Amino acid sequence: MKKTYNYPGLVRLFEDAIQQAERFKSISGDLISLKPNPSSWSAGEIFEHIVRFKTIYLRAIHRTLDSGTPIITENPGFRPRKLMSYFIKTVRPPYKMKIKTITPMKPVDTSAEEYYIYLAQVIEMNKKIIEQLNELETRKIDLDRVKGKNPLFKFNMTLTEFYLMLDAHQQRHFWQAENTLKEISEKTN
Repeated sequence: MKKTYNYPGLVRLFEDAIQQAERFKSISGDLISLKPNPSSWSAGEIFEHIVRFKTIYLRAIHRTLDSGTPIITENPGFRPRKLMSYFIKTVRPPYKMKIKTITPMKPVDTSAEEYYIYLAQVIEMNKKIIEQLNELETRKIDLDRVKGKNPLFKFNMTLTEFYLMLDAHQQRHFWQAENTLKEISEKTN
């Protein structure tokens, strides 16, 4: 059975993500650009990638909200469709399946200074998502019935799926950053 979400539950996902991201503020700047191996990403690259992904997805959400008449609901229980539910689940950590990063989403090398900027952007983007969800709840928008184009692939997503994908993706990379930093710490000690 697919999980049902509501506005407070979706908001909680992004509040929790802010708390997780806040913990990355204490990471020493000298560890930020180090990679466990040449084919891995550094913590700085991971956060640059999260910002890039969120920017593209948030733009798609804004386009979706601006493009049509919103559908109102009196019973705000939201569920991703079966295929998207499966895909979102495979993105969440701990993940077993590697997902190839498409070229436009590949990260660039980042300095410690840039890392802290990206980290602040991730936190700010999550705050904006929370504001947006609260506004949509006030307007009683049905997140399952409002659909938009996925910005990277050729299929439509409901707003529920957009928000769940944003969260699953950042959770995946928070987990990756934790493992990267742990591996680097073990190698440098």
